Amino acid sequence: MEQIRGIEIVEMTFDNKDDYECKDQPFMVIGRLIPKLENGIWSYHEELYEQPYESKYPEHEDLDEYINSNDSIAFLYYSRRKCLGHIRLGTVEETKFASIDRLIVLESSRGKGIGTALLNKAREWALQKGMQGFTLETQDVNLLACRFYLKNGFDIGAVDTMLYSNSKYKDENAVFFYSKF
Repeated sequence: MEQIRGIEIVEMTFDNKDDYECKDQPFMVIGRLIPKLENGIWSYHEELYEQPYESKYPEHEDLDEYINSNDSIAFLYYSRRKCLGHIRLGTVEETKFASIDRLIVLESSRGKGIGTALLNKAREWALQKGMQGFTLETQDVNLLACRFYLKNGFDIGAVDTMLYSNSKYKDENAVFFYSKF
């Protein structure tokens, strides 16, 4: 258990998994990230919207698969015994990247370093598992998340314009981010 100034980051267990109350947390869509690949190098610019709106993605996954597993884990971030966020990830042995499946911070607690603290804890675990970096996917319209990952040393590695084409998110593109350790 890591404890810093009344803060704890602990592994999710069957005993504490119900502490996780961050399900279906909304986020503000203030614009979109527009990546561009030129000569093998990704660049990007932002398109800001005149009318931001709130969105959220439903929680689909069974958290049990992250508990007592050799190749996946979830960490919970507590402050004053209240769970304010979590990160879920697993190993991809073939690529040596740890895949971040979900990183969520309560809306009222964003911008306070919680996401970065969870990334750091996840990095420790990934290194212990022999991983050499992170991979994750987020939507181009989740511009605040894209900014967070870029600020934390992630690079754009790919964009998929078809992934959501048959869903209600058909106007969104998937952006794949990578961070090498």
